[in-house]
Amino acid sequence: MRIAVSRPGFAPAAAGGAILLNLAAIRLLMTADAASVRVLGRTLEWRCALRSILGLPCPSCGVTRSVVLSVHLHLEEAWRVAPVGPVAVLGALLAALALIGLGCCQLRGWSARRSSLICRFQQVALVYAGLGAVVWIAGWSVALKEALRLR
Repeated sequence: MRIAVSRPGFAPAAAGGAILLNLAAIRLLMTADAASVRVLGRTLEWRCALRSILGLPCPSCGVTRSVVLSVHLHLEEAWRVAPVGPVAVLGALLAALALIGLGCCQLRGWSARRSSLICRFQQVALVYAGLGAVVWIAGWSVALKEALRLR
């Protein structure tokens, strides 16, 4: 029995391509405004349980709308809905491009630089993830404060 071995660089390039395909699918299939998300023209009737019961936003309230708005380049509106949306979309785009670039380097046989590229990618990804977490928490804190103020 013969075991198929993938070529070096295929896995990261395929992962990057999959991320880009997901972003493209969101852009083609979904639309949003500040109040709702639509898939193929049909409005999603999601309701946040925490907001329904307590009248307070949960940490993920608005993130789907914000991501869809960001993919459609309505960045100002996306930032108002949930600041983490544009940060997440930009992070996904940068990660996809970095993975495709890493895959290309591996396919070309640039193994001497491979470990340094991977280390750099991991460092940048960790810093960006930390930044995203700070933006997410800060955005939710502002929304929570506003909801409490309106009570």
